[in-house]
Amino acid sequence: MLHCRPITPSATPPALWVDLCQPTPEELDQASRQVGFAIPDRAGISEIEFSSRVRREGEALVLNLPRFQYAVDHVVAPLGFVVAPHALVVQREHTLDVLDGLEADLGKHPCVGAADLFLRVIEHIVDHLADQLESLESTMSEFSRQAFNHPKGRRASHRLEGMLHEVGVMGRRISAMHNTLHGLLRMVNYLDESAPEWFGAEAPRRIKLVLKDLTSLSEFEQQLGDRNEFLLDSVLGLINMDQNEVMKVMAVASVVGIPPTVLVGVWGMNFAAMPELHWHYGYAIALGVVLLSIVVPLAWFRRRGWI
Repeated sequence: MLHCRPITPSATPPALWVDLCQPTPEELDQASRQVGFAIPDRAGISEIEFSSRVRREGEALVLNLPRFQYAVDHVVAPLGFVVAPHALVVQREHTLDVLDGLEADLGKHPCVGAADLFLRVIEHIVDHLADQLESLESTMSEFSRQAFNHPKGRRASHRLEGMLHEVGVMGRRISAMHNTLHGLLRMVNYLDESAPEWFGAEAPRRIKLVLKDLTSLSEFEQQLGDRNEFLLDSVLGLINMDQNEVMKVMAVASVVGIPPTVLVGVWGMNFAAMPELHWHYGYAIALGVVLLSIVVPLAWFRRRGWI
């Protein structure tokens, strides 16, 4: 899909904003003719080496994020920018909510050029990433509360297993967020060190603010990653504890059942010379001994703190 609109309608010629979503080769060629320079294809914006992520081609800056986390199902796909004095090209694979919000905002706050629009896009992306991290932190805190305050029992074990799946999903999202943040950090660091003069006098200050925000978000993301690993280990430990409780009960039941089984087996033998068979209270005594053989192991396990 190709969408082209003027950034500065009053200028002559107007600066262009070209939005490409999963473009076909024909749309890439058409967009390249409109802006006057070559636009990389999907393979070009997917390369992970630094020299392919940020580079200059004449006056244009080619800035790529090979691993960007889109809000749609948190899918990871490349996102590319080409910034020139007269045009901004955005090449994406999925819906980018920040672009929709930015397009609606342009009517109230017009841009002064392609560099201004590009920095607005980056600022909106950083704000959106901050919101995602805050949502992740809130979800993680709730999971931590549920994990360490859960009741025992079969239903609790099933809930912990479901929570383990959710923690794995959060880990995947944090990993994708890590790639996105570090890609943005590399891009903005490059701009901070060597932004072209045509970006304008206000650009260095805005770039430094974005860089500070990204550094802060990167540190927060690292903290969330550590907390997610701790939560994962905790949930696995709680599941193991529940399973050990089940095994302990089974072990106690099997051990307690051995003495009465032996006694009943002995008294069930078909021998004529068994004096217990002729005792008047032999049956009651046998039942008492069997009961005692159950109570004594249970009392011993309880004394040792095993049950």
